[in-house]
Amino acid sequence: MTDRDRPKPRVTRGGVLLTVTALTACGLMLFGAIQLRDAQASWSLTYEATSTGGPPRATEVRYRHSEGGDEHEEETGGTRLPWHETVVVDGGDEAWLEVRPARNGTASCRILLDGERQVASGKSPGPGEPAVCRVTTSDTAQQWR
Repeated sequence: MTDRDRPKPRVTRGGVLLTVTALTACGLMLFGAIQLRDAQASWSLTYEATSTGGPPRATEVRYRHSEGGDEHEEETGGTRLPWHETVVVDGGDEAWLEVRPARNGTASCRILLDGERQVASGKSPGPGEPAVCRVTTSDTAQQWR
């Protein structure tokens, strides 16, 4: 049998469509896997501050948040207590809140994950001294430090 006698393979529309569909599916799965690998966890945290003695005010509230690798430190002047702010913090970053009570007052603070689960708390060690809350956010949903 010579090469001329061998039947030539036929290319059908169904075969081409099946090949293109399979290659597209593989490409989408690879793209999705790369996106998941590169995705960084981020968390919705609520910072809360209250006064536990003295006037219901803070002379200063400072807090940190980060999103997409950009870190931000915010500071307020005189603030009425109770106070709260919801922020986003990237996984693996430190979240913190510092509340300096007015005059001889005392303050307390806490950090809530998704507005519900307390992950940090703090109290003024004495009148006029700041309450500080700190937590390092988790890189994964399963574990918090």
